[in-house]
Amino acid sequence: MSALPADTEVPWDLLAKHLAGEATATEQEQLRMWVAARPERLGLLTDATRAWERVGAAPVADLFSDAEVEAAWQRFRPQMLAKLVPDDGLQVSDNQIYTKEHLPRQPKIVPINRPSTQSWLRIAAALALLIGATVLFRMYSGQSRSGAEPVAVRTGAQKRLVALPDGSKVWLNHHSTLQYAADFSRGPREVHLVGEAFFEVRKDHGRPFTVLSATSRTQVLGTSFNVRAYKAEDSVEVAVVTGRVAFASLAQQRDTVLLTPGKRGILYAANGAAPVRATPRRTVVQDTNFRAWQNDELVFENARLSHVLRTLRTTFGTKITVADPRLLEYRFTGTFHSPDPAQVLQVVGAATNAQLTGDPASGYELRPE
Repeated sequence: MSALPADTEVPWDLLAKHLAGEATATEQEQLRMWVAARPERLGLLTDATRAWERVGAAPVADLFSDAEVEAAWQRFRPQMLAKLVPDDGLQVSDNQIYTKEHLPRQPKIVPINRPSTQSWLRIAAALALLIGATVLFRMYSGQSRSGAEPVAVRTGAQKRLVALPDGSKVWLNHHSTLQYAADFSRGPREVHLVGEAFFEVRKDHGRPFTVLSATSRTQVLGTSFNVRAYKAEDSVEVAVVTGRVAFASLAQQRDTVLLTPGKRGILYAANGAAPVRATPRRTVVQDTNFRAWQNDELVFENARLSHVLRTLRTTFGTKITVADPRLLEYRFTGTFHSPDPAQVLQVVGAATNAQLTGDPASGYELRPE
């Protein structure tokens, strides 16, 4: 057996293998020993496991077996029941709390707003294998009442696929944030979006799925659609691929627009920071490449150069100017897989007899040859 890392180090390789379900029996035992050696390490293991499962990864296998938990339950149960008798004379049984003066006669149940004692004690027994009863009671009294933090997924320069607890999938574009409640699988199916995302929502007729931006509300049952809601832009756009979508302004939700496949909803603001007051408009999807950022494909068929350049600006944020406005009327047909803006512009320039100059940082220019 290889040596464990020093106490001041975290065995990230073992932890990663455990979360991914790839740890060998020897590696699992090493991780168990490392966690058991220091009580505070349980917090790291718990946080890592929750973070792993909240982003939609497969559930993590328990580090301790049911037999070990049951043995701990039998061992710690009497101590826990005795320690859970508070100073005010309350005594705890497996599922209820009784006052001492009522114990000799018919018990009087005193309800409390906590999980059932037996359920908590069984969980506590598993944790007691690591940290002992004293720390457990401190943990129980100080942390169990606090609400769980919402789950936030953020992207920088990279896109990301997020699997939600209900089976829905979300493709998150660059520089975007998706946030949802920690109890998403049991509570309302509601997410908050800043940026752009493509959703494939799993049907659940009893629980609609809602996407909230700073100014809009999009609600569905089961469908696929794209939402673009960047803070720097003065509009929110929703384009539907399958199913039906109800799109509304947060300021005037009674003016809801129903969107079907091939339709687009757009909501304008006076400026990027102001609340939206206008009602949403329904139009036909004009740019079939609205999913290019998600499916990595650009398709142009007899498209004006003005349309091609607008698509590159929207999809990649590419800065492009033309030296002669007449170039914008040229037509272009082409398909690009895993497109790179510079590559697309080079091909477009060759097809329209235009010279391409510039770079990604300062921007590009197309000039007639």
